Amino acid sequence: MSSKNIVLVRSPQQLIKENLAGYGWGCIDFSSYSSASEIHTSLREDHNVNLGRHKKQIQRFFQIKEGDLVVVPIPRAIVLGIATGKKSFQEGINYGENQVEVAYFRDVDGKVIRIPRSKLSQGLESRLKIRFSIASLKDFQDEINDYVDQLKESGSVCFDTIFQQKLDDAVDTFKSALLDSLKNGQTNLKSGGNGLERLLKELLEIEGYTAHIEAKNKSSDISDIDISATRTDPVSSNRVFIQAKHHSGNTDRHGIKQLIAIDEQEHHDKWLITTGTVTEENRKYAEEHDIKVMDGKELVDWIYHRVDRLSSYTKEVLKIVLEPQHIL
Repeated sequence: MSSKNIVLVRSPQQLIKENLAGYGWGCIDFSSYSSASEIHTSLREDHNVNLGRHKKQIQRFFQIKEGDLVVVPIPRAIVLGIATGKKSFQEGINYGENQVEVAYFRDVDGKVIRIPRSKLSQGLESRLKIRFSIASLKDFQDEINDYVDQLKESGSVCFDTIFQQKLDDAVDTFKSALLDSLKNGQTNLKSGGNGLERLLKELLEIEGYTAHIEAKNKSSDISDIDISATRTDPVSSNRVFIQAKHHSGNTDRHGIKQLIAIDEQEHHDKWLITTGTVTEENRKYAEEHDIKVMDGKELVDWIYHRVDRLSSYTKEVLKIVLEPQHIL
């Protein structure tokens, strides 16, 4: 097939059903502008936004044209489609207000075909883990074009199965229930935030960190750390400060400001981790100050991928039971 741009769009999954892929920036309608540079100017001058690394992502999304390949990561899989070039804007879609129409590949029953990440090359699977919302996948054009050719010729990729789709649905149900329980206090985690801190400490230790829950009110100003962690190997050392928030709704900027105010002698990666949600505006505010954000959905993803290594006690307080299931 002819060589087209291949763009990763980290779109809200709900838009796939509508043959759309979305990017954020709900404060501005990209489709009403004639160039990416005009959007950059408006965001800087009218909305006081420090674009930083977002500038190139905005340009890549705006320049998606008819015939370009769009790759949307979803849990444990990707979906592929061909852009029509039609742009639109829709309020109320967090991280997906600006949209481009995409003709996703579907099976004979009209279901979008999923390609499991486990079947991708190691390079492509690793690239999907980058935290950018929009990125070029041109380096993997041969592999992706091969999938597209199979989809065009037979309407399927050999390893996309009904079983995989049902397994994905079961995992999604598990994650959704766990997130609801975390948000609404339906687990047996200790109250006052300590339970979440203990959970994060255990997850960090699974990842190879030495982690400590810090004493409260150590500082006289706003600065605060809930968890500090370090991981050292023969060639590198990584130090992390975490501010943890056990919230049921939206998490505001306070935790970010607590991390900004820290007077550190050495560089630390700083993270705000919450069971709640974080607005795109606050995510960008955090990024401007070199602070990473993990919301409730991302936290549940982390728990899911490490659930088999959690202690029996932690699985019990999270009310997680691991037992064989028969997927029909």
